[in-house]
Amino acid sequence: MKYLKKTGWFIVAMLPALLSFLLQIGMGVLVLVVYMVNELSHQQGTLSTDEILNLAANSYVENAMYPIFFYHILGILVFGIWYCLAYGRKKRPTGTEQPTVSKAAIIIWLGLCIQIFTSCALSLIQAIAPSLLKNYIELMEAAGIGETNLITIISVVVLAPIGEELLCRGIIFRLAGKVSSKFWIANIVQAFAFGLIHANLVQGTYAFFMGLALGYIYGKYRRIWLCMLLHASINGSSILLESYFNLYPEKYDIPIMAAHFVVSLLFMFVCFKLLGKRKPVAEEA
Repeated sequence: MKYLKKTGWFIVAMLPALLSFLLQIGMGVLVLVVYMVNELSHQQGTLSTDEILNLAANSYVENAMYPIFFYHILGILVFGIWYCLAYGRKKRPTGTEQPTVSKAAIIIWLGLCIQIFTSCALSLIQAIAPSLLKNYIELMEAAGIGETNLITIISVVVLAPIGEELLCRGIIFRLAGKVSSKFWIANIVQAFAFGLIHANLVQGTYAFFMGLALGYIYGKYRRIWLCMLLHASINGSSILLESYFNLYPEKYDIPIMAAHFVVSLLFMFVCFKLLGKRKPVAEEA
């Protein structure tokens, strides 16, 4: 009965992630319908239904960042209201650490190190076995990830950190605490959900490990804004890294990536050490 109850809570903890999927799909369909209506109004019956559908689909692909942008706004509203109503007035558990300005600065630096480590790992894999990342790169390009237009920057650096932290660390982490009173189990559950909502194997894999770091910060401080800060640092630094690495000669790509991979790993270790030895606080089961 005990394991059945825990399994039930695990399923419940995954429901917000399922809702996230439904919101993404719904927003995608809505934007596609808007493109179809726009094409219908402009073509005025000169094209067949299939041709209009193709034009609308092409417009959707060319502007794939817009449904993502609007989804993040919707997600902030939905999960923000959920978080505030369910957990907004609850007291922090005993033993929660008080953040300082210096700790916040370390968290920002940690985000940069995590992004360098991840980007270098992906670049090294692409250099050694490019076929492994082919589908992932095509997916990122189709979604407009990596572009530096205003919509992309706002979505990636501002909206995604707010909405995804409310969802994963704000809501799912709390529900995962019902699965087990042990912090590391709840952290794995919410990190799994964080990987799941990214909806592809490569991004989901590294999002899982990022989710563990984000969950660790939430467990230590129980301040959702610190997780948003770390998340924004991770995402924001990704926009700057391409320009940074372009400063180096292309023929040295592999050794440069390998060196940054090792150095960023060392700095990540230093950051966690500087954040202190106090263990994260578990959610009440």
